[in-house]
Amino acid sequence: MRAEIYLFCLFFSVLAGCVGIKPEDSIYILDDKLSVSYMDIDDSLKHKRSKLLFSGDQEAFNCNTYFELASKYSIEESIHNQQVKSEYLICDTLKILSNESGFSTEKVKTTDLGNELLSKLDLRSFPSSLSRAGSEISYTLKALHPNQTSYVDNVAELETEDWAFTVEVVALAKINGNSYPDWIVWVFDESKSGNYRGYSTLILYDPEESEVFRVTKHP
Repeated sequence: MRAEIYLFCLFFSVLAGCVGIKPEDSIYILDDKLSVSYMDIDDSLKHKRSKLLFSGDQEAFNCNTYFELASKYSIEESIHNQQVKSEYLICDTLKILSNESGFSTEKVKTTDLGNELLSKLDLRSFPSSLSRAGSEISYTLKALHPNQTSYVDNVAELETEDWAFTVEVVALAKINGNSYPDWIVWVFDESKSGNYRGYSTLILYDPEESEVFRVTKHP
C-alpha cells in the first residue's frame, strides 16, 4: 500500500507539486532518501551503516543498534565519528515517524519553510556552534548573519569562508497530538577546516502557532 501511495505521489508531484509521501494525510516527507527509507521501514532499521562509536567501546552498525546504545551510552566526540552520526539522522526520523498519527495537511505550505527557519528559528534553543552567539535581540540566522544566509524551499543556510550551517525541514507530521503539523528538522553544522562536525535531529512543535521557533532535540 505504501509503495502504491509513493508512486502516485511521485507522479502527481510532476503535475501539482506533491511533496514526499502522503499516506492518509498523516505525514509529508520532503527528503528523497528519507522517503525511500520510510517505504520499507523495517528493512531500513536493519540496513547496515557505517560504525558509530559510543563510550564503553560500543558500536552501532544499524538503526536498531543505534537506538539501543543511544539510550545507555554517549556518542564518541571524534570528528570522524561525528561525521558518521550524519548517517543516523534518518534513524532518528524513522523512529519519530513510526509513532505518528493522522492530521490534515490541506493548508500546509512547503515552499517557504526555509525562509521561516531563517527568520524565526531561535539558535539558542538547541546545541550547536551558534547556540551561544545569540542575544535577546538577535538570535536567528537572518538576524546574526544577514549577508551570508540564504534559503531554498525547505532549507536555510549560512555559508562563510570557514563554516557551513544548514537546517532542513525533512518531514511534517502530527507528533504532539493536536491538529497542527509539527516539523522534523535536520541540522548540519560543519567547519570547513575539518576541526568540527555536528549533526542533530530536531522537532519543532506547532510552528503555525509560533512567532519564534524553539525546538526540541531528538533523542
